[in-house]
Amino acid sequence: MSFSYMDMRKEMVTTARLIWERRLTNAAGGNFAVRVAENRILISPSMMSEEKHCKLEPEDFLLIDYEQNLLEGTGKLSRESLMHVLILKNFARIGCTIHAHPFYCMPFVVQAKPIPNLSEATMGRGHVGCIPYTKAYTEELSKNIYNYFEERRELAGRKPIGVIMPLHGVVVSGADIYKAYSMLERIECDAYCATVQNQIPHIQ
Repeated sequence: MSFSYMDMRKEMVTTARLIWERRLTNAAGGNFAVRVAENRILISPSMMSEEKHCKLEPEDFLLIDYEQNLLEGTGKLSRESLMHVLILKNFARIGCTIHAHPFYCMPFVVQAKPIPNLSEATMGRGHVGCIPYTKAYTEELSKNIYNYFEERRELAGRKPIGVIMPLHGVVVSGADIYKAYSMLERIECDAYCATVQNQIPHIQ
């Protein structure tokens, strides 16, 4: 069987590997999606992290439409696919969304504390805010994520942004796969800086 959008599938293989190797997610979960055409989304399969440790082949990614119908692929669709579809369907300038559990972001996630903007790399985006705690894998969670983006529609159309799902993880956006991945690393850097900033000695 031949698969469509093979070039993007290969880019997604690289991104999945980087997400795992750079501790931007863990075995507890993580998934991401790219809009490749109108009403066409490539999305990582269920259990990408826990069973595959993000070591994927181009054919592992699933091609779906906005109704989450499986058009190409044989894997199982993630229970969190709706959160990706809602954003990619309704934001023309967002081409990729990533959900992950970054190592230094997780202390902020479990305490439901915003990640402050501390570096030039996230300047102009503001802090990474939190939605109210919502049970994982529910339609309500997907809608709460979407509403966070909707409330920041103008900003989300111009720049990658991120949001915290308390006790769970983060979601970031980008115009394409490269900018979304970059945003994930940028907020991880801010989270690390915020964590250690009081450990740096003050020099007179």
